[in-house]
Amino acid sequence: MEKETFTDTTVAKLMNENYVSIKVDREERPDIDLVYSEAAQKMTGSSGWPLNIVATSDGTPLFAGTYFENSDWQAILQRANYLYQENPDVIIEQANSLAESLKTTLSSKIRDIELDLGEMGRLWLTQSDTVLGGIRGAQKFPNSPYLSALLDYTYYYPNQKLDKFLRTTLDNMALGGMFDHLDGGFARYATDSEWKIPHFEKMLYDNAQLVSVYAKAYQKFNDPFYLRIAERTATYLLKDFKNEQGGFYSSVNAVSDDKEGGYYTWSSEEIESFSSSNEIKSLFNITPEGNWQNGLNVLYANGQNKADYLEQIEKPFLSEMLNSRTKRTPPPKDRKVITGWNALTLEALVTLFRVTGKTVYLDEAQQLAAYLKNKHLNPEATKVFRTEDQGGVGFLEDYSLLAGAFIQLYQVTFEESWLKIALTISEEMVNVFGNENSPLLDQSTASNDLFMETYQTLDTDLPSGNAQAAGNLAVLSEFYYDTHSQWRELAESMVLAEQDEIERAGAFTGSWISLMLTLKNPPFEIAILGENSQTVRSELDRNFRPDIIFLGGRSEGSIPLLENKLLEGRTMIYVCQNKTCRFPTEDLSVAYEMTISEKKNSISD
Repeated sequence: MEKETFTDTTVAKLMNENYVSIKVDREERPDIDLVYSEAAQKMTGSSGWPLNIVATSDGTPLFAGTYFENSDWQAILQRANYLYQENPDVIIEQANSLAESLKTTLSSKIRDIELDLGEMGRLWLTQSDTVLGGIRGAQKFPNSPYLSALLDYTYYYPNQKLDKFLRTTLDNMALGGMFDHLDGGFARYATDSEWKIPHFEKMLYDNAQLVSVYAKAYQKFNDPFYLRIAERTATYLLKDFKNEQGGFYSSVNAVSDDKEGGYYTWSSEEIESFSSSNEIKSLFNITPEGNWQNGLNVLYANGQNKADYLEQIEKPFLSEMLNSRTKRTPPPKDRKVITGWNALTLEALVTLFRVTGKTVYLDEAQQLAAYLKNKHLNPEATKVFRTEDQGGVGFLEDYSLLAGAFIQLYQVTFEESWLKIALTISEEMVNVFGNENSPLLDQSTASNDLFMETYQTLDTDLPSGNAQAAGNLAVLSEFYYDTHSQWRELAESMVLAEQDEIERAGAFTGSWISLMLTLKNPPFEIAILGENSQTVRSELDRNFRPDIIFLGGRSEGSIPLLENKLLEGRTMIYVCQNKTCRFPTEDLSVAYEMTISEKKNSISD
């Protein structure tokens, strides 16, 4: 619409003479995007982008829609202006009436029943494409919070059908056209149901979450293919998204030289120029007529054996193709550094370190954490900013994702300062975003400026800000039960407030379900104290165990569960649950076996 409509002088004149025209960057103001997306959904039955709203002067929507042809948009503007000029009082009254019907009293959501988590597997399978993977639909998105939740869920509720679906999804995404086989990283989504043809934009938040998902899938399934995809994606982010100050950019555009996908697609003639052209054609489904449009080919390897794929991509032709591609005009980058998205990147680097033990990932994680602490927080850690612009608004997702990432960083460094910052951020988050009508938190401190409050409850491309916040509160109540035990009750109340949506939209409430699993299955708190605490932690952290929280270090610090547990000259392991600790041991196998036997007992009960 920007090219077809908004640069048209006739349209511009019509808009500027009769309207105040506002273009919203939905990455900088997700609260505005959310409130009008919900309005469009309720007004028209659908939403999406570009999103166009005609509103009264106070922002109350009169009309909503997505894409319009130039002539249709002109007709809408002329009609709305005519109606307003003829009888403004009636138009405003209609807008106010519509706004009231759109507003939701969130407190009415709260129910005094609990979901049967065992039934969630059945619900998820009905919403999912069990043949090709992903959520049912003509287009396929990563839905990373859903995939992450599936990994957690099938740990507590083993389910072969869900495991098969999960592996099908991960395999098809990574072998398909969404994955950049030459340089790593994932495109935004697949435009077809078979994961072959991508929308070529690359987003930081997608890639950061997929690093974590594939790394955890490697742990769960012991499949080296998943680890290779995770590491190639992380390498790509460090190379192409990281800036000189230490933050990570938001996205890489789909378009270069006015051609969507032009940087990534190939003609058959171009492939012929490589010495290994036959191998390339076979591996990536290259055809003379093109597998995409205008005779061009997307590189996808769907149907290939994963072991063969891993062997093939180590061959020299991959580097030759990449070197050839770098001579093209690269797509431009959106150089905004968004706090919440960088927090997901921090968590991804921590996860890769936990899975591989490679210190390069920990070093990068610590550098990113220091950058976020210095540039995206005020000195007291009581304000989180959306970007480096410290005059801007911070959103719930920025507060909750950043605190969550610092909690994860603490568990691999045992530096309590990160946990303290997460605690301070969360305290401020509860104060700033809390409201009287619901245990759920507002999305924005600027919500009073909008025609209705915004609550980020469903997972979208990102984990739900409320679910992440509730998860942080639950974990921090474990660490600091002497002063913040009430946060567990708040987290439980937040889950109860969301149960209707969890039942109705399970595929978009994975973050909530992961939290419910933690609340229903008290995690093991493995406290490790002594000079070798880091080494011991890494040895105990080899397997996929979403039911374990690590804490410890070379000193006790101020965490209550560590009090009086340090023994001079020894590294002791305490396996605890519900703040009750078993007899300490120095034997790693004994300590780990305690968590296995306890888990079996809890399941049999």
